Amino acid sequence: MADLLELGSAFSRGGTRRTFLRQAAVGGSMVVGAGALVGSAAAGHLDTVEDVDVLNFALTLEYLEASFYVAALGGAGTTGVPGSPGAFSEGQITGSKVFAGLGGRIRSTGYDYLTDIRDHEVTHVDTLVGALGTAAVPACTFDFSSALGSVEAFVATGQVLENTGVKAYDGAIRYVDTGDYLQAAAQIATVEARHAAYLNLLNRTSPFPDAFDTGLLPSQIVAAVLGTGFIPTGGCPSSVLALFGRLP
Repeated sequence: MADLLELGSAFSRGGTRRTFLRQAAVGGSMVVGAGALVGSAAAGHLDTVEDVDVLNFALTLEYLEASFYVAALGGAGTTGVPGSPGAFSEGQITGSKVFAGLGGRIRSTGYDYLTDIRDHEVTHVDTLVGALGTAAVPACTFDFSSALGSVEAFVATGQVLENTGVKAYDGAIRYVDTGDYLQAAAQIATVEARHAAYLNLLNRTSPFPDAFDTGLLPSQIVAAVLGTGFIPTGGCPSSVLALFGRLP
């Protein structure tokens, strides 16, 4: 399967969502953050990447995910995540052909599970912003209009975003020095992987396709995200662009 750089270029070339998904690598999701972000136990390696930059990299991706789900399903939003009335109602979600052939139980719980994912992503943003305090970078501006033309496009794009995360997590974890941050990352990452597994199932792909996942460098993830077109020109604050420049 293609990597995320090709995956991002599919969007920039105007490729269809179906083509884009066929190119996507399937996995779990990233994100450094959560719970007890305290302590100073080192992971036992040397690099020039600051933990705060890794956390802000995670926060930037969480802003994207949370904003995507709030735009699709509605909600009050949170710091860096604009509130939205939502693109789809509960009836539109549960009535979608996404759930055709998957059984009544999966259809009847579909809206609730998708809104649970939304709420998790918003909580991840709140947790990371709270942990970083004044060091937290602001959010970019996002435009998801190309991904919200139908429930099917929404669910397919959600799968891509969640599975992209695992490559981001696996690629960034090596740069985290603080032991408690590593534990927090794992606690977030396993939840994100469950999101990915559920969305894989809805999109008729394996919930757990491989025994191992492959990580990409943070700079590769950034290139792929910018290539989706979800961030318009000039949509990222200067502090976020500077962060991107510091990533390996």
